[in-house]
Amino acid sequence: MPEVRRVQKFGRSTLMISLPSSWVKSVGLSPGDTVSIEVLEDGTLRLAPITMLQKKKERRLTVRVGQGSSESLLIRAIYAGYILGMDTIVVETTSGILSEPHLRVIRATVRALIGAEIIENTPNKITIQVLIDASKYSAATIIGRMANLVKFMIQHIQIALLDNKPYLLREVLELESEVDRLHALTVRQLLLSQTNRTLGRYLGIKPSLATEYRGVVRAFEEAADALSAAAEILVKGGVDVVRKLQATKDLLKECLDTLLLIVDRIDKCLKNLNPYLVNEVLNLIKEYHGHLKKYNELVFRELGLDEAYLTIREFSDRLYEVSREMETIAETAFDIAIEKTGEVLDISRTYV
Repeated sequence: MPEVRRVQKFGRSTLMISLPSSWVKSVGLSPGDTVSIEVLEDGTLRLAPITMLQKKKERRLTVRVGQGSSESLLIRAIYAGYILGMDTIVVETTSGILSEPHLRVIRATVRALIGAEIIENTPNKITIQVLIDASKYSAATIIGRMANLVKFMIQHIQIALLDNKPYLLREVLELESEVDRLHALTVRQLLLSQTNRTLGRYLGIKPSLATEYRGVVRAFEEAADALSAAAEILVKGGVDVVRKLQATKDLLKECLDTLLLIVDRIDKCLKNLNPYLVNEVLNLIKEYHGHLKKYNELVFRELGLDEAYLTIREFSDRLYEVSREMETIAETAFDIAIEKTGEVLDISRTYV
């Protein structure tokens, strides 16, 4: 049962309440000490001594491996420790010395995680420290960066095809790796915000919306994966496929321009959280699907059902996947925008 205490007046305008003695003793509070008072979303207060806030307990994960332990499982364990907010991840062997494959995947995984560094490396143990000041990474900023990277990937594919610069397709693969790094960092931030409301304020989101935003960053990662797959398809298809794509360059340019516009509008939607703008983007995505259908029909008429057509159709399918991921983000942005709008949404003058 919670204690009930009466608020008393102190001086002209100050209200005060005494603190429970049992709590004062348990946290070691003394006269003259300073305390932190945080106003939570529901209007309640959280009170804590400053000394308690300064004593941050390090979160540590130890992963034990043997000579035959799965490399993929080891990668997943390190990755999970990172996104769950662990400060230190220790990989140690139970069979004498870490194997060469394990050493290789540990280093590759650490390189793929922003802020992670190996601070101890002995023959039988590797210690990974995550050196991130979480308060310096706004979720909105990171998500905006992911949107920009997806736009850059589309632009590289566009220039590679329309200006005959196929080497730029390799850059698409590099950009996809950066999206993966940002995805892991954002998920880490979002999960930490659910246990640390103060951090949630730094991130610029409500902890109650962390799940929604996690869906957004996941969709951006999936879109980047689809663009990377599209670039690989073109690389494997070779000069012949690129040449045949250039034969339909006008409609191809229209499709890629529209896809770029969609990602740009999605980025604006996430920043402004305007439900009317989100609705326009969802309509634009439907138009894009129509453009893509026309493009597929044109290519089929030009090439027939040959190997080049099948490769180009596979490339087109990856572009369709990107638009579906953008649709997922737009629908999520609409939900977040409604939550921000409040109890009344006036759509009386919206007809499209």
